[in-house]
Amino acid sequence: MDTIAAHGGLSYSNNYDVEWSFPTVGNSNTKLVDRLNEFGFNLQLGGNQGVGDQNQEGLLSGNIFNGGVNSKGMVIKYFCDEAQLPNISAATGQITGRFLGEGQVSYPHTRIFTDFQLGWICDADMTPLKFLNIWYGSIFNEYNYAQEPSGGATIEPIAPTNNTGLSLSSQKDKANEGNNIANHRSVRLSYPENYLATCTITKTEKGKFGANSRAPISYTLLDVYPYSIDSVPLSAGASQATKVTANFYYSKHVVSYNNISKSTL
Repeated sequence: MDTIAAHGGLSYSNNYDVEWSFPTVGNSNTKLVDRLNEFGFNLQLGGNQGVGDQNQEGLLSGNIFNGGVNSKGMVIKYFCDEAQLPNISAATGQITGRFLGEGQVSYPHTRIFTDFQLGWICDADMTPLKFLNIWYGSIFNEYNYAQEPSGGATIEPIAPTNNTGLSLSSQKDKANEGNNIANHRSVRLSYPENYLATCTITKTEKGKFGANSRAPISYTLLDVYPYSIDSVPLSAGASQATKVTANFYYSKHVVSYNNISKSTL
């Protein structure tokens, strides 16, 4: 027990922090950042957030979720109920004949970064699912299509509908009219710098000043984007919280270490 205490105690898997940063391009916001802000996610250039965690974030590059408890960005930050510290592996080759009588020997030659998964508990406004769909739609220019079809009539750019306070019947009517049912859309990929983000996953531990005041290790994942959004199961059975899960690719990650065994936090 003394050894455990000397190293800061045991680590528990339900303590972690997930931070997002969306970069600017040429000192301007990307279309993704502008689109998310239209939906109230309140992305602003990096700075102290000051919401619920003793201003731990400090200064971050790019646009981060900001604002108070009413900001939808805070839902993305605090409703993330499933995360993972990413794995890493190496591709190997084989060589023979180094020494007499020695068989094949494997050697590493390429670092391999796979994917990672995040899950959220949804609020009644389905904020995490909206966040993921807007991001995914921005990759394929789902909301920026405009061209002249063969008939010659000009098609206005498609924008995501952001209705407020509609009843069920009105919402269904809106979902089945106008650009929502246009079948002439083409797939036009955005440039990567317009949709890639940075994700920092930090393992935290309970400390003197809060449930997450100690942070022994952080993984900074670069060039992150969602490549799949899992189906959201709905059923008429017992009531339970709605959850959404998404899978992300990234180019590489960088690990930052912090010794908390002697921490006074």
